Amino acid sequence: MPLTLTLPAALDTWRETDTRTLLTWVGPANKIRFLLPAAVYRPGGDGTPEEPPGTYREYLTYLREHSRHGATWRDEKPLTVDGRAATLLTGTTEGPLDGSLGCPKADGNADRDCYGLQPEYELRVAVIDAPGRPLLAWSTIDTTRPQDRTVAFPRFEGMLRTLEFR
Repeated sequence: MPLTLTLPAALDTWRETDTRTLLTWVGPANKIRFLLPAAVYRPGGDGTPEEPPGTYREYLTYLREHSRHGATWRDEKPLTVDGRAATLLTGTTEGPLDGSLGCPKADGNADRDCYGLQPEYELRVAVIDAPGRPLLAWSTIDTTRPQDRTVAFPRFEGMLRTLEFR
């Protein structure tokens, strides 16, 4: 999905991954990812990949259902990204939810190639009503190291406001 955005200079990040379905920037304090899920591993499911929810609203419902499997969502708020609806949530978990956010490839291995909430991370997640299907973006904070969420997450939200679909 072609897009442009402006990374804040203070993030001091560099692009690590740039594929058709996954963008990753890595910095000394956090990571930022954009994912068009090709598959998901449903928490509490049978361990096989599934088609991801196909709409923005369906994906939000799917994420909220993670609460039944140990996820905690807080600080939910609506946002507009390039004139399109989006929702921000902060997620944590006490146990790994491998592959539950999604995989960049349909045949991804849940714990190696895919993304999901993990106990050692706090994620500020944006679900964006992108053209054609939901786009997921998140900023990751490693909770095992001292981090300042009051800086990293607002920078991430500011970056989202610069996103434009081409």
